[in-house]
Amino acid sequence: MKKLLKPASFAFYFLMLLVFFIVGIYVAKLIGAGKNQMLAGGAIVLGWGVMFAGGALLVSFFIVRYVSHKIIVRLNWILLVAIGILYGITHYQYLQREKQKEEDAKKENFDPTPNVVTEPTALLVKKIAAEKDTYEKPLIQDKEMGMGFFSPNHYENPTLYFYGNPNLEKSIVEHMPVDSITFKRNQYGQFEIATAPPWLVPDILKLDYDILYFRIKSITQEFVEVTVNTTNGQTSYVNRSDGKVAFWGDFLMRMNSVEFYPNSNEKVRDRPFSSSGVSNTPYEFMRAVRIQNDWMQVLLLDGDFKTVGKGWIQWKRDNKLLILYNLLS
Repeated sequence: MKKLLKPASFAFYFLMLLVFFIVGIYVAKLIGAGKNQMLAGGAIVLGWGVMFAGGALLVSFFIVRYVSHKIIVRLNWILLVAIGILYGITHYQYLQREKQKEEDAKKENFDPTPNVVTEPTALLVKKIAAEKDTYEKPLIQDKEMGMGFFSPNHYENPTLYFYGNPNLEKSIVEHMPVDSITFKRNQYGQFEIATAPPWLVPDILKLDYDILYFRIKSITQEFVEVTVNTTNGQTSYVNRSDGKVAFWGDFLMRMNSVEFYPNSNEKVRDRPFSSSGVSNTPYEFMRAVRIQNDWMQVLLLDGDFKTVGKGWIQWKRDNKLLILYNLLS
């Protein structure tokens, strides 16, 4: 019993505990015990270390009881050497990670083109003067409509991550983003884009009104594939939970008004089919009140936005949009 309480024995207990705690952590990393477990991953790896340390502590009591004091002293020196080796390996891996981070940072900051603007500089709009006001009307008449629009929630998520070509059978937490947009508040408390890829050209960008829309190409339970450059059709994936999805019907119902394209042959009709009679009610603006497949029931408004009648218009045909929409006025 006295041998269990000698200083060399206590040192042996402590060294066994420490060495096998570290060994347990390395084993957990080697077999990927905490992989893809997000915040729980660290606790799982730590648990392996505690499990190994606890087992080693129990074994150390039996070793001390049945082994001579001289061997315990030698084992202490062996364990000290093992701790030195493990520390050296750990420190070397840390230095390698830091070196890799520095190299990655240099790659991210390197840009062969001087004076590249990091904020998006283009917006596919057509400015149409109407009396005293100028409206910005996004044009996608000659492009695929897509399914609707995705609007990031920059109030709760100051960073919107883009994913390149994800495996849609796996969870979003198993993927690493390839780029991102970051948002900040200016001196007036309004949101604006702090950083963004130089290729970013969304369909609608008016952050002074908290408006940013990406056209949706496809959607899954966790991902939304959006058009991130309307000039070349480039797409990327975003986390569906990082914003709001508005399919075309929902989106158009939120608009202040809609109208036909300039020089369009489309007419306001009495019923939702092309052979229906044409409405003769004079109007200045139209506002969506109902969507029925390719047809939209609209309120006909005068110059003061007062209702003067109702009618139906065909708002899309062959996956092509037939109308302009006005978000604000």
